[in-house]
Amino acid sequence: MTGEAVALRVQPAHFAARALSAVIDTIVYSIVYTAVFAAAAWFVSRIGVEWTLLSTSAAIVLTVLTTVAVPCTVELLLRGRSLGKLALGLRIVRDDGGAIGFRHALLRALLWQFEVLTTGGAVAALAGLLSARSKRLGDMLAGTTAVSERAARPRPEGIALHPHLYDWIQQADLAPLPAGLQHRIVQFLASASQRTPESRTERAIELAEELNPHVSPAPPPGTDAEMFLSAVIVRTRWEHLQQQERADRSSGAFRQRVGTLPHGLHLH
Repeated sequence: MTGEAVALRVQPAHFAARALSAVIDTIVYSIVYTAVFAAAAWFVSRIGVEWTLLSTSAAIVLTVLTTVAVPCTVELLLRGRSLGKLALGLRIVRDDGGAIGFRHALLRALLWQFEVLTTGGAVAALAGLLSARSKRLGDMLAGTTAVSERAARPRPEGIALHPHLYDWIQQADLAPLPAGLQHRIVQFLASASQRTPESRTERAIELAEELNPHVSPAPPPGTDAEMFLSAVIVRTRWEHLQQQERADRSSGAFRQRVGTLPHGLHLH
């Protein structure tokens, strides 16, 4: 969510995209698995040791390496992506939208071997079909979800300030708005044109009544509920931009001070 309380919507990955991504990853990791075992067998034969003496322990170590350590490291280094996800434009993020960490990648990798490799993807497919966001068990346990970075995202309509409210909104006292209320107002204004006239008016009045205690004085006569909501959001955005400009000026001044040598000396 931005400082304007505008949610940055992302599209959950479609089940088919996740399935195809899993197929690609399975093929890639199977090739890695085979190559690692072949290399290990060649190395053991070169040093003259019986492979059967090391088969059990080596198989366990190499299996954990290729089916847990490698996928976990790849997702961690690529920030929630793998080769399959890169090909399909997918990314794994936390449920709150943040970047995943080591714990999330490890839990997903541990369940990957059971869900996808051991059961041929049956468990992951069943979990994805039953989940509203196509989550597999590893996602549910780790608190992550897959999102599509290539999906077209809805672009909200511009929120305009009615001319007769210009003077009033500049002088109005606006208390800090609860994040939830501001978010609901922005979402309503962005999708208002898609509502029926009755629903649009009713929802605007509900939000305006909730907003009233945070604004004084009341808007001038002739202001309907939606105009009132738009004016307040425009004001909050304007204040947010001002804060950003002040922060940028302060940051620029600081960089100039720390980048200047003492006693008026200059770098050439």
